Amino acid sequence: ESSRLGFNGLVLNQEYIYARLSHQNPIIEKVKKRLTAVERLAHAAGLEMIVMHFNTEVPTFVVKDADPANPFYQKGKFDFSEANKATTRYKVKGDLARVESPKEVVTKAGLVDGLYHFKGIKPNTEYKLTATFSTQDFTDKVVKVSVLDEDYQGENGKVLFGVQKYFRGVKPSAKKQNYSVYFNSLNHKNLNGKIKVFVAKEDGVTLDALSLQEVGYTKSEHVVRKENTPVLRSLDSTKTYISGKDYILEDESIKLLTPSIKSQKSLLLTWYPKIDVSRFYDHETTADICADEALFHTIMIDQYKRIKSLMGEHVDGIAFNDDEWREAGWDEKCQKLYAKEYHASNKSDPFTGGDYIGISTKRLIEKLREDGAVDTYVMSDMFDPNFNAKDPYMGVNNGAVGAIAYLPKDTVVFNWFPNPYEPGLEDKKKSDFQKSAAHFSQYGIRQIIAGYHDDMRNLDANVAFYKEADAKTQKSIIGFMFLIWNQPGKNPSYHDMPKVVERICQDLPGKWSESGCKEALKR
Repeated sequence: ESSRLGFNGLVLNQEYIYARLSHQNPIIEKVKKRLTAVERLAHAAGLEMIVMHFNTEVPTFVVKDADPANPFYQKGKFDFSEANKATTRYKVKGDLARVESPKEVVTKAGLVDGLYHFKGIKPNTEYKLTATFSTQDFTDKVVKVSVLDEDYQGENGKVLFGVQKYFRGVKPSAKKQNYSVYFNSLNHKNLNGKIKVFVAKEDGVTLDALSLQEVGYTKSEHVVRKENTPVLRSLDSTKTYISGKDYILEDESIKLLTPSIKSQKSLLLTWYPKIDVSRFYDHETTADICADEALFHTIMIDQYKRIKSLMGEHVDGIAFNDDEWREAGWDEKCQKLYAKEYHASNKSDPFTGGDYIGISTKRLIEKLREDGAVDTYVMSDMFDPNFNAKDPYMGVNNGAVGAIAYLPKDTVVFNWFPNPYEPGLEDKKKSDFQKSAAHFSQYGIRQIIAGYHDDMRNLDANVAFYKEADAKTQKSIIGFMFLIWNQPGKNPSYHDMPKVVERICQDLPGKWSESGCKEALKR
């Protein structure tokens, strides 16, 4: 189908499997055979095979196992972005301060089209969502949950705020067990202070009830904040209390250690989300790799060799699934290890997380090419100042700006930013998309627009901004990707491929193969 419609490549992302190719068990062996079959079919159809791997979450294990002296485990020193802080109001009673907001419960009676409603939501606030499940022969152990703004309207609606989490450790067979997740409403638009919660429907799982509770510091989420940032402030005065001297952390409360905070006071707690490399599966973090770069490269090259062997040595390109970096640039060894590239950039500013991200990506690409790797591709996130390559950026030392300067010029970027109907991008303008595409063009980087995402309106936006882009930017855009996305209320599929090709053929003549256009027009 892809070949007939004029596509010339296939990106195969099997991160979980690629990282486990050395394992010997029936499931892994079965998937290996299927991946081998996909490679054969793709090349028989004339499609290039690009494997997306090299996710920098792998160093989480490298750092943990190889370098116990790294700063994440010893120093607890972070410079968190103001954009990611959360606040919660507390009432002081004696020497203990507890959250003022009561718990709100929604039972099955509140179910409307699979969405549960909660009200009174405040921006920049931490919430605890607890679900009561009954299970029978359920083996997946996790249940997905999405938090959405109130005006979410289903498949054809617009998701202004979407946080995806997982209830973990779900028992296979049990009556009315409680499972909790935490989320920060930092992107909540405060539309009537309401949200909807979408819990994935799973065979063998009965959802009995949901409860939502505002919380501040918790055992699983508390963090070390940056210096000189107010943490506790009295709501009826300008007095700020000092972190580390006035209280200690308790579960969803704080224990006060000083008589200067009087009972019955109302306090505001400001805090910053935790980043924990030892539990990346909960926090989805990405860690410094230069804590032990040699071991990291050894692991990645070994995995690449296994992938090539699996594909019969027929890998045409590799893609880095390296979006949303966290914790970059903190290890002091980074600055020494990357000094040559950093000084060659002629920068006068201090070493930043952006330098770290750019140099470490460059080094990995060079190492893989030494082993015979071919074309390389990266996700656009951390190389685009219009997206995540910004200052401040959560957990990244001195911000994430500037990584693009180190990217090899023959690297291709999958630019998925210009999709205004995606969760989190709804407030972006056409001018933002134009700046994003022009940014890569200015650095001489070729880009593929990774559009569609299960919504034809995204393709409309992609075509419109391409038409209005200058000639240099248009030249840098060497192709379009059909990219599906898992979203609440949608079932991702490839059914719209002919429609996407037809739209490109009609609106951008000459940008698609003639045979592919003819095939699409037949449908």
